[in-house]
Amino acid sequence: MLRSALLCAALGLLRVQPFPCPPACKCVFRDAAQCSPDSVERIAGLGLPTNLTHILLFQMGRGALQNDSFSGMTVLQRLMLSDSHVSAFAPGTFNDLINLKTLRLSRNKIPHLPGALLDKLVLLEQLFLDGNELKGLDQNMFQKLVNLQELFLNQNQLAFLPASLFTHLRNLKLLDLSENNLTHLPRELFGAQVKLEKLLLHSNHLVSLDSGLMDSLRALMELQLDRNHIRFVAPGAFDRLRSLSSLTLSRNRLDFLPSALFLHLHNLTLLTLFENPLKELPKVLFGEMGGLRELWLNGTRLRTLPNAAFRNLSGLGTLGVTLSPQLSALPEDAFQGLGELRVLRSPPSLGSSQPAVPGRAALRPNRSESGAWAQPMPEGKHQDRSLFWGLYFLLLGAQAVITGIIMFAMIELGRLFRKLIRDRALV
Repeated sequence: MLRSALLCAALGLLRVQPFPCPPACKCVFRDAAQCSPDSVERIAGLGLPTNLTHILLFQMGRGALQNDSFSGMTVLQRLMLSDSHVSAFAPGTFNDLINLKTLRLSRNKIPHLPGALLDKLVLLEQLFLDGNELKGLDQNMFQKLVNLQELFLNQNQLAFLPASLFTHLRNLKLLDLSENNLTHLPRELFGAQVKLEKLLLHSNHLVSLDSGLMDSLRALMELQLDRNHIRFVAPGAFDRLRSLSSLTLSRNRLDFLPSALFLHLHNLTLLTLFENPLKELPKVLFGEMGGLRELWLNGTRLRTLPNAAFRNLSGLGTLGVTLSPQLSALPEDAFQGLGELRVLRSPPSLGSSQPAVPGRAALRPNRSESGAWAQPMPEGKHQDRSLFWGLYFLLLGAQAVITGIIMFAMIELGRLFRKLIRDRALV
């Protein structure tokens, strides 16, 4: 039985056809092609084999993707089409890509997407639509992408999102909506994202965070809301985010915070509130947050701090209150309970009566992230994508090694069969 199975496997491998690389492409690894035709419309004319698993297309001139651009490529798993000028899509452009796992359409100046464009990509796990010119999205755009885990819509011109846009994306773990023109988020927008771990909303025009908006995000660990126009945060807006570890609210227009706003964020390690026109802090703002390591309150209009304002932040190591010129007096117990504090940045006007900074250089964030994490995609038009390409070619290299092992096994099986045939002939 085992010999029969090995023989069938060997015969299957023998049927594998040699990989023909199109003249206009580079094929460093088997089943992968890297091409840069003159125009998007000439993709079909490249003569790409239909058994490719990885295709990289870049720096193509203006043109529309056609129904035959990727015809018959039913085994394709990764399609990277970036840094080009895609003027339009035929509705059936991706219909044959039934096994696609990653689709990257970054920086292509795409103005519009047909509503049913992605309907056949039911196995898709990663979708990159960043760096385009999208102003709106059809409410059914993602309804078939039930396996999607990462969605990048950053660096577009989106001003409005339909309330049901993400209803079917129940497995989503990362959502990037940063650097758009969003002013308001419908309350039901994130209702299905129970597995979401990272939500990036920074660099928009949001003016408020309404009650209930975040209630379903029980698994969320990172929330970036910095560099918006937020003036109002509803009481209890973050109460359900029990897994949250990083929250950035810096560079907004907050002049007050609701009482007990952070009371239930027991797992928070980083909180930024700097460069807001805050005039005072409520007497009760923080709950038991022994894991909080960094709190940035720089650049506010605070005149003083509540008594024992930080008493529940027993693990706080860095507290920044610089560039707050109106902060002229502090209560005696302002820093009560901060036994782990190692870096304190306070205005010079407070004098030498405040605790001295022990031996280590003081810190002040020069951007909202404070260096605490890396973005999925670097900011700016001229990005360093060396890490992306390194990982990409490492994946292809691993595939080549596996192919080599299979071919070696096939040769050994051939030798085994010849020996068995000779032995049987001698019997």
